[in-house]
Amino acid sequence: MESVNILGLILDIGAELIKSGAETHRVEDSLYRLCAAYRFTDCNIWVVPSNIQATVTAPDGTILTQIRHVRGAGVNFDRLDRLNALCRHACADTPSSEDLSAALNGIIARKPLPIWLQYVAGVLAGAGFGVFFHCDVMDALVAACASLLITFLVRMLSKRESNPLILNFLISLLGELFILLSVRFGFGHHIGYITIGVVMLLISGLGTTNGVRDLVHLDTLSGVMNITVSFIGAVGIALGIALPLLLLGGGESDALSINPNPVLALFSCAAAGVGFALWFGVRGYKILSCALGAVLTWGIYLLAHWLLPSVFFATLLGSAASALFAQIMARVHKAPATIFQTISAIPLIPGASLYYMMYGFVTSDYTFALERGVSLVLTCFGIVLGFMVIEVLNKYIWPSARKKHA
Repeated sequence: MESVNILGLILDIGAELIKSGAETHRVEDSLYRLCAAYRFTDCNIWVVPSNIQATVTAPDGTILTQIRHVRGAGVNFDRLDRLNALCRHACADTPSSEDLSAALNGIIARKPLPIWLQYVAGVLAGAGFGVFFHCDVMDALVAACASLLITFLVRMLSKRESNPLILNFLISLLGELFILLSVRFGFGHHIGYITIGVVMLLISGLGTTNGVRDLVHLDTLSGVMNITVSFIGAVGIALGIALPLLLLGGGESDALSINPNPVLALFSCAAAGVGFALWFGVRGYKILSCALGAVLTWGIYLLAHWLLPSVFFATLLGSAASALFAQIMARVHKAPATIFQTISAIPLIPGASLYYMMYGFVTSDYTFALERGVSLVLTCFGIVLGFMVIEVLNKYIWPSARKKHA
């Protein structure tokens, strides 16, 4: 009976890891380690973002099989960090099923950030990126108000709707309507700049990041599922932005404008990094590390773009820098690299290209839409390739170097 309970708890931990934003291959690796620690043999574990299956042989020779269907996956980096620590503790000390269950339930029951702090996070992230994308003072105020609205909508609608296409469509639709009307009544000046900053709240890049990592580790099905969900969410955002523009008009066809003051751009990156860290539930000193990662990523991007004026080249180096920084911080904080990589890479997420592509379509400027679409694809490819380079180094080259010099 103890073996049955332990296996059940191991799968429960795996399900909570997925719900908190862990990569599939990391979850699978953790479950194999936990099974080995509790002396299960002949372990066969299969993990995808929506399902976990395990068949093992217990220490007494009994063959056990359990399945978990995972619902409601999201992002909670504080819980992910604590679950990661619980896995290390369980592998080292193999607590009883009662103690393991109590520890897991304690993590699940941990209180989230106060509601007011969640709204502060939304304002810092949305308005911070608004300034990053060259909003003036009035635009930044509208971006802050729109961020408050989106934070409210995320809190309310995510309880009722889990489909990212529908959820992101509704939130971006209402957010874009608010921005359009605010500018119409003279409270702001640049619809596009405000939208680009605020929409970043809905584009985390986590699914793409985890999907690429899974593909590198040959978890093909999980990788495709994660990337597909991210794509569906992006389509929902694009449609939600396009419909108000089509009905009410407005927006700008200006070329993408990053704040020309590099110091202010880096400062806004830091503010947005703090906001996104809080938005995803990060706590303690890790928040500052996340903000530092965002600043470092954009600093490398600016330097690379100055050396070779190519968005693809700059994005590639910036994403590689964010992934390398995440690996370092993971060892410093003894926390999953996903926490730092996701937030560090956010300045590279092509929300601007997504907005301007949809603007080109709804205004029938298909040449402009095609230009922004190509920029969108190149940016995404640069991010993916940068992540992949560091992931390959981390998986295949650095471990070999450590063994060679051991």
